[in-house]
Amino acid sequence: MTRRPGVTRRGVLSLAAVGALAGCGLSADPTVRPGLKVDGEPPVPLNRIPNKPDVGATPEQIIVGFLHAGATSGERLDVTRSYLTDTLARGWIPDSKTVIYGGGEPPIHAVKGRADTYRLKVHVQATIDTEGRYSVAPPNLWETFDFSMSAVEGEWRISELESGFGRILQVQEVGFIFRDYPVHYPAIGWNTLVVDQRWFPQDQLATRLVRAQLGRVPDYLEDAVSTDVGARLVVDAVPVRDGIARVDLDSESVSEDATTRKQLAAQMVATLMSLPAVTEVEITLSGNKMDLGVKEPLTTPEQLGFVDRTQTSNPLVMARRGTKLVRVGDRLGSVSRQHMSSATSPFEAIPTSSRRLALRLDGKEVAAVSRSGRDLVRYHEDGVHIDVPTFAAGMADPCYDYGGVLWIGGSGLGRESGHRLWAINATVDASDVKAAAPKHVPTPWLGSRLVQAAVVSPEGSRIAVISEEVPGAGSTLEVAGVVRRANGLPTKTSPQTFRIAASLVEMIDAVWVGPTTLAVIGRRDKQAVLQPYLVHVGGQVEPMTERPGAVSITTTGDDKDVVLTTEGDRVFQRSGGRWQELKPLTGAVAAGV
Repeated sequence: MTRRPGVTRRGVLSLAAVGALAGCGLSADPTVRPGLKVDGEPPVPLNRIPNKPDVGATPEQIIVGFLHAGATSGERLDVTRSYLTDTLARGWIPDSKTVIYGGGEPPIHAVKGRADTYRLKVHVQATIDTEGRYSVAPPNLWETFDFSMSAVEGEWRISELESGFGRILQVQEVGFIFRDYPVHYPAIGWNTLVVDQRWFPQDQLATRLVRAQLGRVPDYLEDAVSTDVGARLVVDAVPVRDGIARVDLDSESVSEDATTRKQLAAQMVATLMSLPAVTEVEITLSGNKMDLGVKEPLTTPEQLGFVDRTQTSNPLVMARRGTKLVRVGDRLGSVSRQHMSSATSPFEAIPTSSRRLALRLDGKEVAAVSRSGRDLVRYHEDGVHIDVPTFAAGMADPCYDYGGVLWIGGSGLGRESGHRLWAINATVDASDVKAAAPKHVPTPWLGSRLVQAAVVSPEGSRIAVISEEVPGAGSTLEVAGVVRRANGLPTKTSPQTFRIAASLVEMIDAVWVGPTTLAVIGRRDKQAVLQPYLVHVGGQVEPMTERPGAVSITTTGDDKDVVLTTEGDRVFQRSGGRWQELKPLTGAVAAGV
């Protein structure tokens, strides 16, 4: 798949210097567009010309030909429709649900007791729904499809398909049609955009993206992001001429609120500028220019008051050896044993039994969870620490978000019984017991499941949670929106979630390495050992080079800077296609991870 960097971990750390809710004012080069890879735009997917039905083809051959001819888009679909009867061709919607399968050519056989009906069964690898959302399938998922056949002027044609049938594609055929693109939503309470990755066929891309952008907020982001519900195009088309994407919205459908209009414009700009052919976005209301208070051509959401997501800086990273934490650069491979011995630490000694650490964005506080998972301690750079009164067992790694909130997942004790997720306001005096007490964050979708990991996304509007019903009996990774008050403190999560990485049957730890990507330690079905993977929210699961024995995962930047720690406190950092062991270290932690 194609990955677009958007906001990286380095980008988030640089934004922290501006302030959690800072405005804009950073200069932007209009030739650098959000969504493009640094090393250039990947090639456009191949759009092949499908073959027409052969004269005298059998029903089985017609079905196979139709399936392969579906691996195209645009005008070439007229050829695909030639495998169908005229009535079915008029009703078939190719952009309905797409099923992606693995393995070889599936066998097709006649259905007993049903004349001229044939069936195939496929091993499902993933699906793409009508909104363009890519979902990886769990292991061993099979689906069957029936095709009714009729003779038309002596030639077999498909006369009936399964309800909602769009396409069935082999894994290697997906790239002939689809590619992933970002759709954006303003975060509620933050001047930032949240990315929802979608997959679209390679025709009428600008129009497809704007249609998606004008659609409803995804269920898993409900109450965490917003959009101008009801806004619509005057004509269902977004032409791109001379690099300018022209979006003409119905003036009566758009909110009159100036802030809402700027947010809508920012969404359009961020989404459309991900297209290589687009160098500028022009937005009008029923033909009249939309007044946004911007004189220059629209090329970046930063012009409309949103934080620049392309800025980078060196992240704040601390290396650990034994009980000592030392500030270092983001390239841990250059840290020597001598440096770890001679450098001073701003924090008091942290017991080696406290292996689960998190570093606040400003680097002035470290949270540590004990090996038992029952004790949480907050260490301050002035050499003091605060023991948080016990409230949970089985606590996962702590996590500080962009706004200075400390998150903890676990199983509630006493008055917290039944609770699974908490947030601590880490911006107030830690000695203020009431203000700094853990506050339960409702997650009804978790039920009684046990939290293995809970990590907040770089922009702070989503949380990814690994959970399991019974220890060792299988894991689930879900993403949900984070709902906040005006002051940035969380109140709940979105009521529904988006399950990702369903092909991984067991997972133990995760970290965000980009706006739509997590690095995860897990394993597939029948895989003997855990290994690191890159999991794309709304995308595929990619294995990284194996490194057996890893029990925790973090990063000092993005997916190229992933750090693994083993049970024996050996530390490895990703270096191209291998893992470099960092022998002077027993751990590492980066701010905001």
